[in-house]
Amino acid sequence: MAELVWECLIVSLVLLFGVNIGLAMGLTEIRKKEAISLSISYGLVTLIIIILANFLNSTLYSTINYYIFALLGIIGVITLLSGIYTIKKWKETKREIYPLQSVAMLSSSVCYFAGFMSTAVLLSKEITTSFLEFNLFMGIALILAIMGLYSFSKILKHAEMPYPVLLGNFMILNGFYFLISAALIPNIAELSSVQTSALSINSDISSLIFLIMGLIGIFLIGAYLKGEGITSTEDILQRIKLTAFNKTKKAKKSE
Repeated sequence: MAELVWECLIVSLVLLFGVNIGLAMGLTEIRKKEAISLSISYGLVTLIIIILANFLNSTLYSTINYYIFALLGIIGVITLLSGIYTIKKWKETKREIYPLQSVAMLSSSVCYFAGFMSTAVLLSKEITTSFLEFNLFMGIALILAIMGLYSFSKILKHAEMPYPVLLGNFMILNGFYFLISAALIPNIAELSSVQTSALSINSDISSLIFLIMGLIGIFLIGAYLKGEGITSTEDILQRIKLTAFNKTKKAKKSE
């Protein structure tokens, strides 16, 4: 069961941050050839991380095992705040072009590499199939995700919602995903006892079910907020102030 959890987490890191990085590249004026080169560079760095994780697993495993949930929580918070900052920056400047070293790009890259390295170390101890083949496939998937979303960003720029706001919203949802993952994924001690304890298996399955339920809840909340025209925390605060103002106005009229 531990192997399945870490594999799912690596897939989530690759796909979600691949989308983040691809969309963030769409904010820049980078050329297609440069985008391809940068995407391949991410894949090569991922390959280096795989080799390091396999080589250092005996040294780092116990430490990462103990702090993995804190790390996922930090990744979630950084991604969430980066999304909020991206939206706030657009509302202040109305700019749709940003440098390659933007907050969205840098935070996504740092969080991806930190999360992938940590999870790869944990997976290398648990995986029963080929560790190298699985992660090579993930490296290729990252390159395709980045390039695919970079290309798709040209279409998204013509959407009704401003492109930086769209990117910020996606990053906020990603941040909530990793925060929920940090809270619900079973700890390593429980995962290590899966083979000998039927109770641990039931606990793991329940946690994964709650994780899926949480993701569905986030999707529904996001759909509702979009329908209400709420795209950032500032919009929420404005709605709260407006509601308070209307209540005060009604109270004065009743007097």
